[in-house]
Formats: sequence, C-alpha cells, structure tokens
Amino acid sequence: MNACEQVAEDSENPRIIIIDDNTAIHDDFRKILCNDSQADAELDSLEVSLFGSSSRRTKAARSYELSSAYQGEEGYRMVCQAIQEGRPFSTAFVDMRMPPGWDGVETIRQLWKADPDLQVLICTAFSDYSWSEIVEELGNSDQLLILRKPFDAAEVAQIAAAMTKKRKLTEASRNTVADLEKTVAAKTKEIRREMQQRELAQQQLLEKEKQLRESQKLEAVGMLAGGIAHEFNNLLQIILSYTQFGLDATRPGEALHEDMKCILKAGERATALTRQLLGFSRRKPLCCVDLDVNGVVAELVGLAKPLLGSRITLRQELHPTSAMVHADSVELQQALLNCCINSRDAMDGTGQLTLATELVVLDEAYCRQDDVLRPGPFVRISISDTGSGMAPEVVERVFEPFFTTKEVGSGTGLGMAMVYGLVKQHQGHIEVRSEVGVGTTFRIYLPAVKACEATQPLSQPVTDRAKDAGGSIGTILIADDEELLRQVSSRILQRAGYNVVLASDGQEAVQRVNELADQIDLAILDVMMPNMTGREACGQIAESNPELPLLFCTGHDPEVAHNGEVPPGYPVVHKPFTAEHLLASVREILDDPHGLRKNRGDVDLAGTW
Repeated sequence: MNACEQVAEDSENPRIIIIDDNTAIHDDFRKILCNDSQADAELDSLEVSLFGSSSRRTKAARSYELSSAYQGEEGYRMVCQAIQEGRPFSTAFVDMRMPPGWDGVETIRQLWKADPDLQVLICTAFSDYSWSEIVEELGNSDQLLILRKPFDAAEVAQIAAAMTKKRKLTEASRNTVADLEKTVAAKTKEIRREMQQRELAQQQLLEKEKQLRESQKLEAVGMLAGGIAHEFNNLLQIILSYTQFGLDATRPGEALHEDMKCILKAGERATALTRQLLGFSRRKPLCCVDLDVNGVVAELVGLAKPLLGSRITLRQELHPTSAMVHADSVELQQALLNCCINSRDAMDGTGQLTLATELVVLDEAYCRQDDVLRPGPFVRISISDTGSGMAPEVVERVFEPFFTTKEVGSGTGLGMAMVYGLVKQHQGHIEVRSEVGVGTTFRIYLPAVKACEATQPLSQPVTDRAKDAGGSIGTILIADDEELLRQVSSRILQRAGYNVVLASDGQEAVQRVNELADQIDLAILDVMMPNMTGREACGQIAESNPELPLLFCTGHDPEVAHNGEVPPGYPVVHKPFTAEHLLASVREILDDPHGLRKNRGDVDLAGTW
C-alpha cells in the first residue's frame, strides 16, 4: 500500500482520505489542503538567502491530516482501521474510475457500510454514471457531493472545510442526542420509580382504608352485639330468676319441676351466648396476669384431645424458653380452644393439628396494618390444620359474628368472632391464612412481657363468690326501670330476710333515700335508667348521705367501671346474676361498709351515660 500521510501539528485536525489511482491528484490535494510542498519550501529558502526576506505571504497553518489510498479496497481497509483506532476519517475524496478494482460507486457503498457518517466528495473528469444514476445507486444523501476535474483550489478548500465541519457537527449532534437520551432515560427511570412508589403508597392506602372499613364494620357490629347482650341479659335475668323460683316451689320428679329445669338449662345456654357477644364486642371483664403461653398451650392439649377425636394428631411446637404475655389465662385458653374446634370441623375428623409458640419482633411496617399494634416483641401463637381450607371470600368474613359455613343448627357463628374480640381486648392481632385443599393457619400476636414467674390468676372476682346469706338483716333500696327486674331482686332479697324499698328510676331513688335516710342500709342502682342514670343518682346520694353503701347493677357493659359509667371504687354486679351471687355481693358490702368507702372516688356528674 502506497500511502502519503501529512500529520498536522494539531492532533485534533480533521482526517481526510484520498482514494484515487492517479498520484498527481494526491499531490494536488496535498498542496491545496496542507500548503507544505517541498517546492514551496525550497523557493522560500532561496528568496531569503538572496534578498534577506520572502515576498510570499505567510501561509495558513496546516489544518488537515491526509491519508492516501490508490484503490477502493485499500481505502475501505484504511477506513475500517481508523474506526478501530477510534480516529475515523471525516471526509473521503473518491475518484469514479479506479481500474482494475472497485469503481467509485462500489467504493462509496462499502465505505458507508463501514462508516455511515463519512462525508464523501466524488472527484471525476468523466463518469460512467450520471448524477441521477449515482443517486439511484447510492440514494439521495446529503453526505455526498461531486467535484468535476479540473477543479479550482479555492473550491476544494471550501468544500473540504464544509464537509469536515459537517462531520464534526454530526458527531457533536449525535453526542448531544446520546447525552439527552441518557438524561431522558435516567429521568424516565426516576419517574417510573416515583410512580412505583406512588402506586405502592396508593395500594397501602387502599389496604389501610379496607382495614379501617373492616375494623369500623366489626366495631359497629360489636356495639350492636353489646346492645343486644344488654337487652338479652335483662330478659334472661327475669327468665332465670322466675325459673329458679319455680324450681324452689316444686319437688324434684314432678313434671313441672322437670319442665323448669329444661327452661333453666336453655336460659344458661342463652347466657353463654350473650357472653360470646360481649367477648366479640370486647366488653368482657378480664383477669389479666403475667403468664407463660407455653403453659396455657400445654394445659389446652389435655382439654382439646377428647374433643378432637382419635384420628386427629395433635402436635406441639413450643418456644424453648418462656413466652410471657399479660393475659387472662381462662379466656385465652377458651379462644385457643375455639380455634382448635374450628380446625377439627374443617378436617372432618381426620388430619393433623399443630399448636406452636414463638417469640417475634414486629416492625413498624407490619404494625401499620393494625392500629392496635406497636412495634416490639410479641408472642405468636399458631394453630395450623390440614383441613379443607377456606376460599378468599370466606377468609374475609371469618371473624364476622353469626357468619358460619356450617349447616343450620351446627354452630352460632360466634366462636371466631369471640376470638377476634378477645385478641383485640388484649391489644393483640390475629390473622388467618388459608388455601383450599391444603389447610388453615390462625396466628395470634400478643405483646410479650419480660420473663418472670407467672402469677396465678385469681379464681374469681369477689363479686362472683357465693357466701352464706345469714347475718344481720337490713333494708335495701332497689332502683331499676324494669318492673319485673325490680320484682326479681326484691323477691330474692325478701326471701333472704331483707326489707326492700323500690324505685322506678334515679330520681325516685334519690327521693326515697332522702325520705328514709336513717332506715336504708344499702342502695342497689341500675346503671341505665330514664330521667336520671345510676351515676347521676349516685352523685346526689353521695352529697346527701355519704355514708350509704351503693351497689351498681348492669346488663350492658361488664367494663362499665373502666369506662366511667360507675364512679371508681363502687362494686358492680352483672346481669344475669343468680340469687347466690346477688346475696353474696350484698352481704360483703354490709359486712365491711367502711372498707368500701375508703376506695371510693369523687363522683363526676359530667361523665354520665
């Protein structure tokens, strides 16, 4: 390969390749574009030696790097090598006739395959192709110009400058577009990330709204359940009390006596039903102590085995150390037993039931799904079965009261609702995961407490203890807006030897106390009464007769003392109560009225029901 390179002083100078089989053409281009011919240099030197200076004007600085090729194939290889070196040619001067190899058209076609941005100047004296034929062969490209020989030097210089400048602008434009595309891609990626974050936030918000609606729905149903329980308890108090009166008035074996026993049994079942309603509405009184869940589960196994049957395998996977929570052991065990019975029914008598306990730490992200939860250590109790599983639409309603998939008469639909209410009452969380044909797992989360020796729960609240009704006899005021309830309480107390004074509401109770202040030993006030509530009556009685013992009675909310309807320190008896329960509570107050008064708080009449 014969190549003539003239390297400019500036390495950034544009590179031009001349592809022509005529050596003289290469020299002509070099004289025009580089201005450094040997003849010019010799003439300048001779003029300086003779006259001391040169009359020729100072030549412009060299601005192009020229490379020469004498055949199309040779020029193609040089263009490819320049691209590999990262120093591509900006322009190619191509002759049209270069026998015996490629002609100009074929050479240009191959050059553009190697470098699509190469600027091309066709240099020819005559051609086998017309301009229209060249355009037809190569396409109408703005990278292609034609220069007829003989050519003018100024025209060549101008064309070279324009074409090399165009190549630089093309590359600069491409780089700008590439940078812009990178910026757009980065911004697009950022926007997509923000959109994904917004979508995630929106999904979390929708899930939170769904949980809130579900919580509000269950809360509303819970309030309804509490109200229903109140009405039921008032009615059950009448039914059970008069049934007991009938039993006391008849002899065992008599037909009427046996009928009364059936009524009493049905009433007790109804009482259990109202307790479940109160459990769901989170209004069941709790006796919470620090206890080890492992111990509760171990005791549960003994209770559950007879209920599960011999074909269901019961496994325990307990945490190796103590799993301490602050809870009511009896109620917690009942809730777990309800879950076990639910699993038993789902397994149709055959399968495996697993009870597991473990210590977990709930983070803030998990706690966002339930407003009750706070990040920290929890004890997780899992009840897993290999039963038939539940469809998603059933899972969504599993904690709704009265919802059941069992046949009519096979269940009340309150078992899992009670579990839900109890867990919430313990500031915990319950979730269910189920797959049809695989099984179901209930997971209960309860706040963990520092491991310590569990205290034994109290056997029963003091108001549940039965005592001998004997002792001194006194006069008791009974205030209740339900006439039959007043008659029931009056009959129980009168049969025990007490004198009874009746009042139909709070106003009458205050009036009777003021009239018979020295004769009344104890006042029993219903919490909910028209005209004046039990709390309001208590406030007025405490002002006029602060030494008079008071006992509150309610069939509505077992936690009234904690919710402000009953002043602090005053005892409460819950409907439906037995005669023994009422008499024991009365007897305890009358035996120690001073101890009761020491625990009383000031009555805030603003906090009425």
